[in-house]
Amino acid sequence: MKKKDYYFIIGCLCFFSGFINIVTLFYFGYAISHFSGTFTSIAKCLYVNINSKELFRLLIMVISFVIGAIFSGIISSDSQEKNLKKYGEILIAFGISILILKNFAKNNQIFLYFLTLTMGFQNAMNIRFKESLIRSTHMTGNLTDLGNYLGKVLKGEKDKLQHVFLSFFEIEQYILGGVIALMCLFYFKDCIIILYSILYISCGIFMIKK
Repeated sequence: MKKKDYYFIIGCLCFFSGFINIVTLFYFGYAISHFSGTFTSIAKCLYVNINSKELFRLLIMVISFVIGAIFSGIISSDSQEKNLKKYGEILIAFGISILILKNFAKNNQIFLYFLTLTMGFQNAMNIRFKESLIRSTHMTGNLTDLGNYLGKVLKGEKDKLQHVFLSFFEIEQYILGGVIALMCLFYFKDCIIILYSILYISCGIFMIKK
């Protein structure tokens, strides 16, 4: 696969994370692409009210994310090309499922848990590019990589400059996804889930063909 194809896939995955994170924050009040804040909320619930519905909801979200990651681990192999085709098929299935659930479970917690599962699957995809394992749903690691590789470049390791660009690109696409989601919520609120599912399906088709 060509370098530009990898950039496209990685850019799409990071874009999707930033996009859907804004959507779930808007509809449900929860971020699903990263869980540091979620674990902080769990700790608060354990201290304030261990029997709260909020604690149960947060725990189910964590479990959903892990189940998605488990599923990704089950289907992954040592072949990068085979993985991308399998992942493409799953993205298509996710896109179709999101479209169906949107009609039956809008603003429903089940929909939130399913979207969280897709993020867990996506973040656990075994995609390696430029000697790095791509993590597409949370940017803390990418921000750390950006700083780390910048330090290496400043130290004189010029070959690490490509890693700097990759980390910056991933963060940029995540932010762009959030911006586009906000614009869609403002202008096309009722169609935003349909758009998201179409984007997921389109990326899946691209991955299968490559």
